[in-house]
Amino acid sequence: MSKEYSPKEKAIYEAVIELLEEGADLNNLTVAEITGKAGIGKGTAYEYFSNKEEMIAKALFYNSESFCRQLYKGVCKEKNLHDKVDYMMRKIEQEVPKAKCLLRLMNMLSDNTEISRRLQELFKEVFCAKEGIVEFVRNILEDEFRDGKTPSKDEMEYLVLDIYSKIICWVMVLNESKYEDITRRNSMRALILDGICREVRTI
Repeated sequence: MSKEYSPKEKAIYEAVIELLEEGADLNNLTVAEITGKAGIGKGTAYEYFSNKEEMIAKALFYNSESFCRQLYKGVCKEKNLHDKVDYMMRKIEQEVPKAKCLLRLMNMLSDNTEISRRLQELFKEVFCAKEGIVEFVRNILEDEFRDGKTPSKDEMEYLVLDIYSKIICWVMVLNESKYEDITRRNSMRALILDGICREVRTI
C-alpha cells in the first residue's frame, strides 16, 4: 500500500520535479526556490521536512513511485510479457521528463553528496516497503511465471536485475540526441525488448 501524502507534501514534491524538468541543478537548488514554486511558506515546509536534501530526495522517490504505479496499472492490461514490456517502454518514451527524473535518481544513488546520502537512506526504506522500479519489475515477472515454471530465487533476482538494467539503458537512449531519429529509436527499442523477452524465456 502506498503512503498517503498531504497536499503540502505533494506541492513540495511536484515543485522539485518541475524545477528539475526546467533544468535546475540539484546541488544548488534552494528551499526558497522550492517553496516559491510550491506556493507555500518556508516555515510550513519545515513542518514536513528537516532540510532541503530531504525535500529533494523524497520528491525524487515520490516521482519514481507515482510513475511506477502508473506504469504497472497499464502493464496489467496487457496479455503477455512482450506486450507488457513494449507498453512499458513506449510509456517511458512518452513520459521522458519523468523517466529522466528516474534516471537522475539512479545516478545519485552512487554519488557522495549530502542529497545522495539521504537518497541512499531512503532507498533502503523504499526497497523494504516494496516500492519503485525494482518491485515493479518483480511484479511483472511474478505475473509471467504465475501459471508456469517457477524460477529459483537466484534466477528471479538475476532477471530482476537484468530487466532493471535494460530499462535504465532505455532511459539513457532517450537522453541521447542521436536517438531523436525515430527510426534509430524504434530499432533500439526493438532490440532491448527482444533482449528482455529472450532472457526470460531462457530461465
